[in-house]
Amino acid sequence: MILRRLAAAIRRQDWFTVFVETMIVVLGVFLGLQVQQWAGERAREATEAEYVARLHDEVVDLQATRGPVVDFRRRWYAGLETLGGAVFGAEDRDLTIEECSSIVFASVVTNPTDDLATLIELQASGGLSLFQDARVLDALRHFLLTRARVRDSREGIARSVRDVIERHPALIRMTWRESPVVEALDETPDDFALPPFECDVAAMRMDKTFESDVEWNRMVVSQHVDDNRLIDETLAQLHGALDQVLGIVHGEKAP
Repeated sequence: MILRRLAAAIRRQDWFTVFVETMIVVLGVFLGLQVQQWAGERAREATEAEYVARLHDEVVDLQATRGPVVDFRRRWYAGLETLGGAVFGAEDRDLTIEECSSIVFASVVTNPTDDLATLIELQASGGLSLFQDARVLDALRHFLLTRARVRDSREGIARSVRDVIERHPALIRMTWRESPVVEALDETPDDFALPPFECDVAAMRMDKTFESDVEWNRMVVSQHVDDNRLIDETLAQLHGALDQVLGIVHGEKAP
């Protein structure tokens, strides 16, 4: 209809009408594009909000999953830090059960998972640009960069760690003990949670290769523990950024 009126006005050389009709067409196209752009932005914001919520829940789950494993690794690294005096002869004492176990578990350096399903999905589809909030983008980039560096470090650690119990079977042996009869998990004796390993400290002090292996593992596990710390820190930063966007307040401490 408008185009017919515009053509008729041109034939009559009614330039005022031509101008008015042209402006109506231009304005209609402009408004149509604006509405389309607005609808597209609304859809993008809704998708972003959905991914932010999903990512938040997965970060919370990942932190909960990693927590016990990371604590386990810190526990055995602490044992490596305290046993040096006894093994290297500076202290005339036996190793504690904790210290003896730490020698064995020093070779366990498989990293706890650091993957997020939503992040895998977004990376595969090139959808990281979906996030417009600078806090989330910065936290995601920091997490991804740290994770890449840690994964690279992980390969070197896995290749260099030494399985001491396999290399020195005469110095460490695993004993058997009968499981206690308990009604509930919280009734299990604390010392029963420790693996039943026995260390021959006197023989360890005479074996220089063993001492070197233990000291080498202490350095390697130190890097392993520090790598896990870096991942946990970047996860906490990402968690905090997502909390801010979602308006979530955990009180004094975030989970």
